[in-house]
Amino acid sequence: MHPTHRMTRERTRTRTAGGSVSRRAALGLLLGGAGALGLQQTGAYSSTLGERRFGASTADDPNALLGIVGNDVPAITPKITNNSSNTMDVTLESATVVFDIDGNDVFEEPVSFALAPGEERTFNIDGDDGDVTITAQLSDNGNAAGSIELVRSFVIPAVAAIRKIEGSVRGAFGNGRYEFALTNTADEPITLDGFGVEWTNPDADRVSVRGNNPTLENDSENTDLIDETMFVGDDVYDVIAGNEVLLEPDIGVDFEFRRFRDANGDGIFVEDVDLFVRADDGSSTVIELRLDE
Repeated sequence: MHPTHRMTRERTRTRTAGGSVSRRAALGLLLGGAGALGLQQTGAYSSTLGERRFGASTADDPNALLGIVGNDVPAITPKITNNSSNTMDVTLESATVVFDIDGNDVFEEPVSFALAPGEERTFNIDGDDGDVTITAQLSDNGNAAGSIELVRSFVIPAVAAIRKIEGSVRGAFGNGRYEFALTNTADEPITLDGFGVEWTNPDADRVSVRGNNPTLENDSENTDLIDETMFVGDDVYDVIAGNEVLLEPDIGVDFEFRRFRDANGDGIFVEDVDLFVRADDGSSTVIELRLDE
């Protein structure tokens, strides 16, 4: 068994009976994890107002009526969860942060979307660190049931810059060697400290050392990065301590996988690779390397 670094998180839903919340219950839910949050008197809700700011996510944050995680943890994709029994129409607004709600790398601000009871939505962010105003209009069978407004500080992960890295294949060889380059087209540098192989075409089982050569090398600096066998689909492997890769803006860096192998251990010619990369803040993404592009 080969260890991976994937983590799963369980989410706890807090529901209300019949869609109504008493003043005491509403205060307990709202102040349990939401920041700068107000619930206005409409429909079944009692009038209440709470003010509280957090510098970091708290354990009970996902249990609030409008649960939020990952806004200030770069390694976690931001997620909003509707923990109420009402439908929510959610809007995100910010002077510094833009949002990709549908995962198609189209970033906009403001953005709006609906959340059914118990539904969650993840999204990507870009821009600069800053506050985001999150509002939710609650409804019950088409009738207004309340409103929530909160302000949260969002931290832009390095993965936002990673998405602007252009990957290109320099050469693929019959013995399994695979050369590629990464160019940072963002405005800020990014440091990479982990790599993995999500998928290959044709299918390879692993990439490993050949003789005294490393599994993965930074050819631009002639530096060994990983010297252990990397199995395809295993997510991410740490680079050798002290050999992290700094990608300066608009400067290409050359890399080489020493040898892709099939299940029998023989070298295999690989054309296409989905390369997993991790930044030193824990954020990560997948870069597509295609031989014919």
